[in-house]
Amino acid sequence: MKNFKSWKDSGEVELAPLTGFFGTNSSGKSSLLQMLLLLRQNFKRRDFLYFGREYSLVNLGSFREVIHQHKEKALLELEFGCKLLEPFEIRGDKEENSSQIEDGVVSIDNFTFNTFIRAKEEKVIIEQLCYRIKSQVIQEVKWEWQTQSLSCRNSLGIPIETSRSIRNCYGGPGQDANDVLGSLATAFENLFVKVYYLGPIRADPRRHYTWEGNHPAHIGQWGDEAIDALLSACVRKLKTLHEEEEVPIEERISYWLKKMDLAHSFSLDSTRRGVMDYEIRIQKSPGSAAVTLVDMGYGLGQFLPILVLCYYAPEGSTLILEQPGLHLHPKVQSQIADLLIEVVNERKLQILVESHSEHLLNRLQRRVAEEKIRADQTALYFCRNDDGISTIEHLVMDEFGNIANWPENFFGDEMGDLFAMTEAQMERQKRMEDK
Repeated sequence: MKNFKSWKDSGEVELAPLTGFFGTNSSGKSSLLQMLLLLRQNFKRRDFLYFGREYSLVNLGSFREVIHQHKEKALLELEFGCKLLEPFEIRGDKEENSSQIEDGVVSIDNFTFNTFIRAKEEKVIIEQLCYRIKSQVIQEVKWEWQTQSLSCRNSLGIPIETSRSIRNCYGGPGQDANDVLGSLATAFENLFVKVYYLGPIRADPRRHYTWEGNHPAHIGQWGDEAIDALLSACVRKLKTLHEEEEVPIEERISYWLKKMDLAHSFSLDSTRRGVMDYEIRIQKSPGSAAVTLVDMGYGLGQFLPILVLCYYAPEGSTLILEQPGLHLHPKVQSQIADLLIEVVNERKLQILVESHSEHLLNRLQRRVAEEKIRADQTALYFCRNDDGISTIEHLVMDEFGNIANWPENFFGDEMGDLFAMTEAQMERQKRMEDK
């Protein structure tokens, strides 16, 4: 992306199944994620660029606040490429197409969306929308069109129409250009429909939860619907894959709470107040009394929505997590890496994490060395901000978990602190001996 908040040009940022963004405060980490959330919240809206307001998925204010250094004459450029899990086909006329298309069919397995946006007379103008298609059959097919006329051409000069299975409302019969654009828009939209965001501060736990039998699609960006989702999963007997066997979602949640030493037992029970009223009961140790979530430490209530999201989100979803280790003990921060590795491998989730936790990163490095996850399944980035301009560095991790280009003072000046402490100890001991 270019000219987005503190980013003059982010360059290409490749997202892996498990991607981590690290860096100092106000270095631009969150802005990278906000670009994805901006695209997510604009689907199925008539106004293409909705920057949000209070309680929106992301609230960016106005174009002036989004554009880099408030230079309103600058172009905002957003580009997003993706590989499709389920390719779709575009069919051409076999007699008229080139030999590059076998049997007149192009199987689209990945494409790129690109847009240029500018401000003019207090209006936001979409300067260009571009889809670039790539496939194993054709190196690149490119269409260009104007919004009003929807005129369309492709760079290979091939008459193209979509297969009937993917026709949609963007165009009627015979409107091949509209069919193609509609199919691409639908494929792109389907990717972002399965993007789920959980912010750094989750909703406070409650003593009682009223569940009206709803089945939420998401636990909410603050995790305020996590308990509704968990009750829904229990009632519908939703299961998740673990070690090639299907197990109830609540079983995996209980497992992780116990493994992380956050709870010995975990239950979600109806209260005497009514059939729709529930409470969470936590037993910290085998001999302790079961108490409500409110009576436990703050960290558990903040972490539970993360656990629920990891197992409630549909397989193949993308999760965006900000500061998942906030308010948690270093041991638990380390084990969050194990949790994320499990759901990436077993549930095929893609997870983007913004974090300050060296414990999470160190555990991830260890698991790469132990072959629990491959290095090429991960992508690690370090963000900096110098004079208001953010830059990003890809951290190169080998198959043994070593990071070749470890940034200076990545997690603070640990060696400097140890050196200063040693000097202070020696000076203090010397003063004591001189007395």
